[in-house]
Amino acid sequence: MWRFSGSACLLVFAVVSLSDASFPVLSETRESRESRYQISSRGFRVGELKTVIRPFVKDGRKLVRFEGNTSIKAGFLFFSLQSSSYEEALIGEEGTVGYRRTGTENGRTRSVEAQFSQNSVFLTVREDGKTRSVTIPRTRFDFTTMDCPETTIGQEGEQLEIRLLDLEHARVINRRYIWTKTETVTVGERTIRCRVVDFEDPDNRCRRWITRDAQGVIIARQEGKGKAGSYILKMISLGKG
Repeated sequence: MWRFSGSACLLVFAVVSLSDASFPVLSETRESRESRYQISSRGFRVGELKTVIRPFVKDGRKLVRFEGNTSIKAGFLFFSLQSSSYEEALIGEEGTVGYRRTGTENGRTRSVEAQFSQNSVFLTVREDGKTRSVTIPRTRFDFTTMDCPETTIGQEGEQLEIRLLDLEHARVINRRYIWTKTETVTVGERTIRCRVVDFEDPDNRCRRWITRDAQGVIIARQEGKGKAGSYILKMISLGKG
C-alpha cells in the first residue's frame, strides 16, 4: 500500500525511559496540535489521515505523544485497497522511546509493538494470528522512522545518508535525503515556509514539505510512490487538538 513513512516524525524534547510496552497516563502541559490530511491517487481522493501531538510531563521530564489514524478506500480497474491503521509513539530528546501500530489491509490484520532499552529495540510483530519477535541493537541504526532525521540537515543542497529503523516493518534500511529547495505551502488561511526534502530507500521514493514549530515537526505535504502506485498526502487543516 502507500507508505507514509515517518508521517509521525516529531521534534523531540527530553529523554524518557519506559520499562515496558505500556503507554503511561501522563499530565498534559500545553495545548495539543491536530493535523488533518487528504490522501489522493490518480486524481481521486482515496483517504484521510488525522494526527495529534500531545505534550506531556513524566517525572519532571518533557515528552510528546503522537497519535495517527489513517483510512484508505481505493478502487481502480486493476487495483483495490481498503485499509485502516492506528499508530502511537512516545518521543523524547534522544528519539523514540515507545511505539505501537495496529492496522488492517484488505481484511488482513497486522500489529507492531516496540520496546526500547538502552542497548536495543525489541519488536513484536503479529500478522494474521502469527507472532514473531525481532531484537535490533541500537548500534545498527542511527534514527527511527519517527525521528524525522531530515531536520538535522544543515543547509539547502546538503545530503544525508543514514541507517533507519523502519518501526512499521521491524527492520533497518538505508535511506538517502537531500534538501532540494525551500518553498511556502498554504494550509487554509495559513502560509507555512517549508524545506523540500527528497528521500529514497529500497521501498520509497518521496518528496516531503517539512517545517517545525514549538510543539514539533510539521509535514505539510508529501508526494511519493509505493507498491500501490503514486500518491499525494496534503495537509488540509492545522489547529488545536
